[in-house]
Amino acid sequence: MPTVLITGANRGIGLEFARQYADAGWEVIAANRTPLKPMDFVDLGFGLREIRYDATNDASAAELATRLRGHAIDVLILNAGISPDEGRAPEEMSPEQWEEVLLTNTYAPLHLAALLEPNLRAGGKKTVAAVSSLAASATLYDVPRQFAYRSSKAALNQMMRNLSVEWKSWGCISLMLRPGRVKTRMNPAGILSARESVTGMRRIIDNATPDASGLHWGYDGVVVPW
Repeated sequence: MPTVLITGANRGIGLEFARQYADAGWEVIAANRTPLKPMDFVDLGFGLREIRYDATNDASAAELATRLRGHAIDVLILNAGISPDEGRAPEEMSPEQWEEVLLTNTYAPLHLAALLEPNLRAGGKKTVAAVSSLAASATLYDVPRQFAYRSSKAALNQMMRNLSVEWKSWGCISLMLRPGRVKTRMNPAGILSARESVTGMRRIIDNATPDASGLHWGYDGVVVPW
């Protein structure tokens, strides 16, 4: 049975990833700061494994890696992140606001991926996928403000690109995924359901070859330009 680990699987896109992989017969490890609801276990099956994980706490990441020592992971989905209200003008940004966003959206995924490298090496698919955003694209995205968020996602993409080079020798596939404008509690103005978005992203993960590694893929299978 293949194994997928998903961070931030307690709601929205992460929960839908967990649901779809569980339906496909995978072992699902949900790494969450906020616990799943009891009804989620009923929906996903009681074979689901949940581990507490706080992206901004290095000790939490280390404990997760310790608990999973020797456990092969086929696919690692780095979904946990924050999207704070960023209507601030440039002169209103503070170091504290930058630090929170960059630590959560950029450093934490890299730190966890590094800790779980042995697990990925032992897996069959050897794939790590980070949920990014169109906001990372300097070519296509022209929404104002959002300075820290956009910077964090652009940095996340560069980090994943670096991993595609760093881990190429042992067959790892490193992907960035654009989920599209998904309608969630955080984004009620979205036009896609979580199911539609995740179905598309799973298709990319399932069919990814080494040639796809290091690229930013939209849920629709189209590469997002830098």
